[in-house]
Amino acid sequence: MKEERLKLILSNLSENFISAKIIAANLGVSSKTIRNDIKEAQGIVEKNGAHIEVKPKRGYRLIIDDQIAYKKYHDGLANMEKDGIPITYDQRVQYLIQYFLSTKQWTKIETLCDRLYISQSSLSQCLKEVRNILSQYNLELISRPGYGLKVQGDEFDVRLCMANSVVENTEDRDAFMQNKDTTIQKIIRILNRIFDHSDFHMSDVSFQNLVMHIYVALLRIEEGQKTTLSLAQWKEIETWSELVMANEIVSALQEEFHVAIPKDESGYIAIHLAAKKTVTLDETKSGNVVIPNDVYAMVSHMLKTVDKTYGIDLMDDLELRMMLALHLVPFGVRMDYDLVLHNPILKDIKTKYTLAYNLAVAASEELKKHYHKEIREDEIGYFALHFNLALERKNKKRDKKNILIVCGTGRGTAQLLMYQFKERFGNYLNDIKTSDSLHIKTVDFSHIDYVITTVPIQESIPVPILEIKTFVEDKDVKTIQKFLAQNHTFGMKQYFSKELFLTHIKASTKEEVLRYMVQSIQKIHEDVTESFYESVLYREKQAVTEFGNRIAIPHPYQPMTKNTFVCVGILDKAILWEKKKVQLIFLMSMEKNSGQNLMKFYKVTSKFLMNPEYVKTMIHTQDFDTLISLLSAIESSMD
Repeated sequence: MKEERLKLILSNLSENFISAKIIAANLGVSSKTIRNDIKEAQGIVEKNGAHIEVKPKRGYRLIIDDQIAYKKYHDGLANMEKDGIPITYDQRVQYLIQYFLSTKQWTKIETLCDRLYISQSSLSQCLKEVRNILSQYNLELISRPGYGLKVQGDEFDVRLCMANSVVENTEDRDAFMQNKDTTIQKIIRILNRIFDHSDFHMSDVSFQNLVMHIYVALLRIEEGQKTTLSLAQWKEIETWSELVMANEIVSALQEEFHVAIPKDESGYIAIHLAAKKTVTLDETKSGNVVIPNDVYAMVSHMLKTVDKTYGIDLMDDLELRMMLALHLVPFGVRMDYDLVLHNPILKDIKTKYTLAYNLAVAASEELKKHYHKEIREDEIGYFALHFNLALERKNKKRDKKNILIVCGTGRGTAQLLMYQFKERFGNYLNDIKTSDSLHIKTVDFSHIDYVITTVPIQESIPVPILEIKTFVEDKDVKTIQKFLAQNHTFGMKQYFSKELFLTHIKASTKEEVLRYMVQSIQKIHEDVTESFYESVLYREKQAVTEFGNRIAIPHPYQPMTKNTFVCVGILDKAILWEKKKVQLIFLMSMEKNSGQNLMKFYKVTSKFLMNPEYVKTMIHTQDFDTLISLLSAIESSMD
């Protein structure tokens, strides 16, 4: 909550009750906004010696439990606007990170408490998160009795943390780029001029990131803090074409700001250029880009893992291979130097392109093994964009149907029918196979969309059947065209059952609710063993399956069951999954080689989880028929 809004809320509260309607009128906002704000304010004041009492039909009033603690907080709040002191937990964490990174001196706990107007217990909570964030950059917040706290670590890592703490906050990043500070604007102009001259490309996000890193580097150089590169690092950097441009940038910076910049800073900028550049397919055609053989080999490993894990074969998609290879070149630099490429659309990628994101998670396992490092979700999100385009291409290709022609009068007639169908319905067809009725039980239907037969079929088969005469007549053409053009859907509701619709679950942890759900599944599906639960937890470690909106879609790391099913779990009270609250869980198990069904399943569930009203309805009603009705409506709208 913004500090201005918090102060306005508290200024309307006293020991007497006041309604949300009156506060809303005073502040010129809706009653709903006030109710939401007070919920947020409650958590803040409770940590500072007070609480907000709520009574139906009477409204709200402020109860002070600790006069000294609340007075200290209230007095501090009054001075915060002019002093730029943070109020919320997240603001304090960011403030402390920037503070520790920018000072070399020891700082005592008492000094920080006075500076932030908070208690030692509140500060301890903040410092726990500060240590966690710093550790991601190989930095340590060390303490020394009688002296206090300070950050210890390499200058390269200090700069990364300083710049990325701004990058992680979209509002701060935008404000930074729009800042009228002449230093920032001069850096932007220098980079634009050199990039235009060199025909060098990077995304807007990468450009913003580079500006921040150069800005931080200039500040640190002025403070006498210089980064150093090893001989081994220089040996590699000197082979990069980006070093020439980095030297040009350093020369321009020295001339513009009248500052002496050490040689290692050129290497530092070259690293950022190599890690952020965008390479297009056109550039590869012109011969300007050389992709190492080991990168192509890595792409093959990634695609094999996707096929093994999800049964989706993308090995023959040459465009995907090229795009992944081009992406892996700067990605490798980021991994080698622990650089972060922020992904501002990660949340949208995870919700709108859920299957593609999961494919990227599986593919990233190969990268994790190669680099011996965890792959950030931001990076996985970028890989997911490439996989999503590949899935769309694969889906369009499958718009043409694969058919099986069954004939009772011999192979010759079947071949004649096949030629007739190719001639008359070629625009609708991808692949045509033939069989006689006696051998139909041996046919693999995993890649067959429809059966066209001249004889009745007694066997039960998993695709639609159209009976025709031995020869296709003109009057039959429209019927067959309509049949081939229909969108044969797999039906979402077949994967859900009342037996695996679990309501009013009482659990306090992710592991507890998943254990309960797996045990319920084991009562229905005999092939589900303990390894199923372990595989679900392993997948969670790779990348959590929470999506915001109080929903999670966990699943085993790879297909483990003979049949596809979904177990739905609804908690009475939301729990913290990883970083977000979750109350509605779709625990999914897909059979192997169900790639096309996976695409449809994730498209439907993505639309479901992106609609807060659908999720709210399910949590409120906890009704199986309501779920099926909602999913069926979404599925129908997509056909």
